[in-house]
Amino acid sequence: MTEPAADTNAHLAKFSRQYGFTEDAVRHLFEAVTQGGGDMAMFDHPEFHGPGQWMRGGLMMTTTPGDRVLNNAIESLCNRLSALLRAQHALEQSGYRRISPEARAWDTSVSPRQRWWPHEWSDPVANGQTDDLAYAFFDDAARLAIRSGDQVDLYKTADHCITGIAQAQQGTSATLVFTTPFGELPLDELARCEGHKSNTTDNATATENRSGESAVAGQAAPQSSMEILQAIEKLGALHREGVLTDDEFNAKKQALLNRL
Repeated sequence: MTEPAADTNAHLAKFSRQYGFTEDAVRHLFEAVTQGGGDMAMFDHPEFHGPGQWMRGGLMMTTTPGDRVLNNAIESLCNRLSALLRAQHALEQSGYRRISPEARAWDTSVSPRQRWWPHEWSDPVANGQTDDLAYAFFDDAARLAIRSGDQVDLYKTADHCITGIAQAQQGTSATLVFTTPFGELPLDELARCEGHKSNTTDNATATENRSGESAVAGQAAPQSSMEILQAIEKLGALHREGVLTDDEFNAKKQALLNRL
């Protein structure tokens, strides 16, 4: 067995344990993400409740749209498989069309983004925003960063793998409930890292690109299916940057999907 193959198998086995899917299901998704050039995947497996589609940047479609735990787990796993392919440079000779060859592992946009989490950490495994709260999960560090206004707090995640937000009440992090591959996890069940409080201006290493939304809006309305999917990609990047709220992103995405 070659070293890259062994490394891939080790990662897939780790993801199987973390997400609670069999290695067969994880490998099926890995092959689908590879076939999609790391940017998209069309999958069909019993553990994912049948067929579905993922696109890096925010598009996620399954036969069970109301199952947030499952959908967040699949989306998170697809993002990590895409990151794995990029880290291995497996896409450089893939022959598939890339949306943005220079995009970061978990983002389809190369526009600058505010890094509000501790500056010594790299890109998070999962991140997002709801109302005025933002989160970023770092698997290797087993930490969850929560931003509320200009304040950033850290929490110990232990063995939990954060995949997304289940629910939140505007204006308070105390009511945050996250999803993991094995169910929902209220924030108040995680231990806070005592002694760590920081201001986002201390951690920022790039400026948030808030001109992006107007740039997307100012472009001619997309006509072809590819243009529509690329527009959804851009909206997804803006959503993760915090430029668009959950409601704004979902409304704009649905409007584009209706044109397919």
